[in-house]
Amino acid sequence: MSSRVTILRDAPEGPSHEVEVNDIFFSVTDEKGVMTHVNDVFIRYAQYGADEMIGKPHNLIRNEEMPGGVFKLMWDTIEAGRPFAGYVRNKAKSGSAYDVLATVTPLPNGGYLSVRTRPMTDRFEAAGAVYQEANLVEHEAQANGVGRRERAIAGAEKMAELLPDYEAFIRDSLPAEVQALEDAGFTLPEGSGPIYDAAVALYRDLDSFMSVQTEIKEAADELRKASATLVEENAVTNNVKAEMENVVTEGASRTLLLAPLQVWATMRGIIDENAQSLAEVAEELYAKTANARMAIALARLHTAQTTQFATEQNSGADTAVSMQLLVDALEADVREMDDAVFLHSSFRRRVELKVNSISELTKIPLEMIRRWSQNTNDATMGPEVLPLVEQVNKAMEAADASISQLQHSAEKLAQAPSTDDVRAALDRLAETVR
Repeated sequence: MSSRVTILRDAPEGPSHEVEVNDIFFSVTDEKGVMTHVNDVFIRYAQYGADEMIGKPHNLIRNEEMPGGVFKLMWDTIEAGRPFAGYVRNKAKSGSAYDVLATVTPLPNGGYLSVRTRPMTDRFEAAGAVYQEANLVEHEAQANGVGRRERAIAGAEKMAELLPDYEAFIRDSLPAEVQALEDAGFTLPEGSGPIYDAAVALYRDLDSFMSVQTEIKEAADELRKASATLVEENAVTNNVKAEMENVVTEGASRTLLLAPLQVWATMRGIIDENAQSLAEVAEELYAKTANARMAIALARLHTAQTTQFATEQNSGADTAVSMQLLVDALEADVREMDDAVFLHSSFRRRVELKVNSISELTKIPLEMIRRWSQNTNDATMGPEVLPLVEQVNKAMEAADASISQLQHSAEKLAQAPSTDDVRAALDRLAETVR
């Protein structure tokens, strides 16, 4: 409901209507944003007839509460050939507001497909807080006589300041929204026919592929955390070494105490370099997997839209064109998934090499430092040393746990994902649409 999220401060509370969980709708525009295709559900929410929308710019339903910076960001993204997703408040013909999660996908033969659903997560509130600040900037610029285009640029710059990596935000938001929609009870509409059946099969295969990509994302996240722990543990080792320099004064004792620790610290430096390198690989893998999950979520929306459109009472050449456009969008989604699968094999090998290297480098110095810590428990070494030994023991435990986690995560990545089932299901759908 429009009153749930504030995107323009002090905006008067007007009429609103809420998108139902099971409603999904789309429109197609040309390169200039002029609508060429709409479906029945969109007509119902926009409260315009198809003849009132076809041939009109999409901003026919724009709500004045929305900052222009959002649409500047949208056009910059889709004109660069990338899909866009964002939270949008629209306005129906009656003036009633309704909120949507809107996705916009560039089509292979030109134009854009936009699919919309009900926002389901608190990420809309996070976006709304950014919209408020962008609106303040744009309204101030308007009061100073700044033109519409320049106001939108200023709003987009403010959004970039508050949300520097919008694409990362939306990469995580879109899969979360699709999952929340399903958790709230979203189901594919009842239907029949070859197009409907093929779309349902594709939807299920996409669900399975999402599960695989989610496991990869979790493994990449585990790699990031384990690598960070190894780096932190190295800092503890260096700190203990520095403190021992101050505690031990007699030359022989210092040599006895510091020689093993010096070797350990030297090896830890090499391990640290590998851990940092692994963290960079894990970060990149995480981002690529997030891209894949967004592509899957987008494909699921497009597939759900296809099943919805297949159940509407439509016929004729225009309907066939709309259905083909939906399939074209799915082709773009699956290509993104293919790219993710291709990259996975490279990342998996790099992770495996790094993890094996860290594990081997750690074995000997860990055993050596264990013996050292046991020997330093002797009272002749001085009571000041014992707390430092305890720190080293904790650092070793953390290192053991990190190495174990790295190996476990690497094993999870060993199962290579495949788009074969998804690709076959899409081919069947494309064949039925032709």
